Amino acid sequence: MHTGPQSPHTQPQAPSRGISGALLIGGIAFALVFLLIVAGTVGYLVLRGGGGGGREVATGTTTAAETTATETTTSAAPETVTAERCWAPEDRERTSTNPSGRLRGGGLEVIPPAVFSERWEWGFPAYAQDMQVAAAHVEGTWYSTIAVGAVEWQPGIEYPGDKVAAETILDCFFRGSNWGDATGRTLDDEFTQAVTIAGMPGYRADGVVNFTDDPLELTDATGVTVIVVTTPQGPSFFLTDWAVGVTEHEEAVDEAIGSLTGLSG
Repeated sequence: MHTGPQSPHTQPQAPSRGISGALLIGGIAFALVFLLIVAGTVGYLVLRGGGGGGREVATGTTTAAETTATETTTSAAPETVTAERCWAPEDRERTSTNPSGRLRGGGLEVIPPAVFSERWEWGFPAYAQDMQVAAAHVEGTWYSTIAVGAVEWQPGIEYPGDKVAAETILDCFFRGSNWGDATGRTLDDEFTQAVTIAGMPGYRADGVVNFTDDPLELTDATGVTVIVVTTPQGPSFFLTDWAVGVTEHEEAVDEAIGSLTGLSG
């Protein structure tokens, strides 16, 4: 049967009360589920440690990745080495022993001519180590010399090769302070050439040191030869300076260069 619309004052019937109860129950259930989800999420974060990571950083704890990044950022840059002109080792040392009748230094040996009868462990030349010298008297405090030794380049500076090494050692020898009272010197007649000593490649640099003022009677110039060779023991050198005009010394130097060789064993 069809009924007419209810008046505003008509009490709600049973069906109306049933709908309101369902909504209330559903709301409560949703709230409970939401609380369970939130609780579960928080528990997951705590157990996983995600929240703790931020606290560790805040309290000063650093992760391995952060430590590596910090070390990379704060590590000091490599020190730049400045090449010194005519560098020389602070501590010279003699590590080789001369075989009978020979001078040995680095990876080279030479037979000293009889006129070069004096022996020095002379430490003047730049870039020189393990050096042995034979000397021949000219006059006063003046000597001609022959020497062999190991080339020691400045630490931190790349070795420039035998050619540049020979030219540099010659130039530094000219610039050195071993010229006594001779003054006004010039380095003339320079030339460099490739050489092979006992099958070992190298370079020879030559020049003549001329003096405009010196107290000597027998000579007014000094010839200089530097030979640098790549040996199994490393770069090694032969150096000689001789009194120009003193024939016995000039001939003896040629003889010594002809005897230059590697280690005899």
